[in-house]
Amino acid sequence: SYSYSANLFFQSLNLKLNNESTSFLGLAPIFSDTTKSGKTLATNFIPSKRSIFDSTKVKRDVIVNGYQLSELPGTESEVKNIYNLFEKNGKSAEIKLHQAASETFVKNTNLKKYRYLHFATHGLVNSEKPELSCILLSADTLNKEDGILLANEIYGLEMNAELVVLSACQTGLGKFKRGEGLVGLTRALMYAGTINVLVSLWEVDDASTSQLMSNFYEKIFLDSKKPLNKNLREVKLKMISEKTYAAPFFWSPFIFVGK
Repeated sequence: SYSYSANLFFQSLNLKLNNESTSFLGLAPIFSDTTKSGKTLATNFIPSKRSIFDSTKVKRDVIVNGYQLSELPGTESEVKNIYNLFEKNGKSAEIKLHQAASETFVKNTNLKKYRYLHFATHGLVNSEKPELSCILLSADTLNKEDGILLANEIYGLEMNAELVVLSACQTGLGKFKRGEGLVGLTRALMYAGTINVLVSLWEVDDASTSQLMSNFYEKIFLDSKKPLNKNLREVKLKMISEKTYAAPFFWSPFIFVGK
């Protein structure tokens, strides 16, 4: 595991986790929408809001800085698999899919109640102006939210998480500042109140990332006392041994920042 500066590491040591919280929140905008408003699944939180939505899909283009970003169909199975693990183990979990995975939801919900926060989406890093690095979520024109959760907006969020996962491309990058290390999405999340962040260093594959993440959370349940970075290491070794995703491109982008 890594830390971008001594100051940031010292801050993570002083964070006090709410040990009563074991809950999971996963967000996957997917960028292939339904004609409905989205989908929410919850275990112990809002069981009455489980819903089935119209499966007729329509394309929602996402264009940022002139680039059209692709759909991420693998992220839906990724967060659903993790959700099923929590449900199977009797733990609280909630996932937001399609339009329900909105910037409005992130800004208006109590994020401090979640131990694990998982963003399965596109991430964009601006190395020149790190405050403009962002996590892409669903837009909400009614509330005037464009779906672009900027790093300088993340600083204003309140979290109390053991782990935030940015299951997206190049989320561990940023701008190097002397005495501070890399400044970007990771630093913003740690200042918001997370102890560890799992990020990527380059573009990642949709399918292999889905498998890596599912296996990683399964490891957490199998051995909850083992450090998270050791669980990740074992998952990577398993991917190497199983050949399909043995090449470093598939498993090596993801690193831990924090404890």
